[in-house]
This record gives sequence, C-alpha cells and structure tokens, in this order.
Amino acid sequence: MDVQELKIGNLIKISPRENEEGVLFLTDIQHSTIIGEMLVPRQGYHFRIKFDEILPLEPSEQWLELLGFNKESTGENIWVDNKNFVQFKLSDFESGFLENGRLAVPIDSVHQLQNVYFTLTGENLSAVTH
Repeated sequence: MDVQELKIGNLIKISPRENEEGVLFLTDIQHSTIIGEMLVPRQGYHFRIKFDEILPLEPSEQWLELLGFNKESTGENIWVDNKNFVQFKLSDFESGFLENGRLAVPIDSVHQLQNVYFTLTGENLSAVTH
C-alpha cells in the first residue's frame, strides 16, 4: 500500500503481528508510523502502527452506509451521497465514482474513495461512527 496516498481522516485496515486485525481512523502520520483511533473491533482505542502493517480497506455496502451513502432503488448497485449528489458504483468487477452513468474514477479502497470525494466536493468524508 502506498503510504503517500494517506491523509488525516482516512479509514484504513491494519494487521499488526501481535494484535487482531482492525479498522483505524487515521489521526497522525509520522516518519515511520501512523497513529489512529480504532473503529473496529475496539472503538476508541488509540493505536500506533508501522507502515508495513497497513492494508487498504475494501469498499463495502457497510462502509458506504457509514460514510453517508444511500443505495439507490434502481436495482443496480449504485450508491448516492444525498448531500452532494455524488454517485458511486460498488460491484465485484468494478467500483468507483460515476459521471453520466459511466465509471469515471475507479476506486479500490476506502481511503481512495475519501480522497477522491474530497477532490470532487471539497468536503471530507468521515464515517458516521466517528
């Protein structure tokens, strides 16, 4: 995972050697470690972890809901952020932001989703749980 892509507020997955896997809300990026607040499985626990123990968090319906997206009732797996009317497609084959009904920006991880959303809207996208 490219640590250069990370920004404060991103959601990432961690897999430390001595502890269980979890999801962190990134609060600081330092020389060789990051600091974050754990959201899953022990919400509120602050964690320092090395760069090589960071994994991308894959987009899922659960994370889209927590980030404020709602599933459209069209039968397709299209999600919309009602605040800015940004559309996101989630599927096993391709996921990303849509423009005029077509995939415009492919997304592989939640932190990419957050960063591109900021680029598109000028607003941070944070999980409702935080």
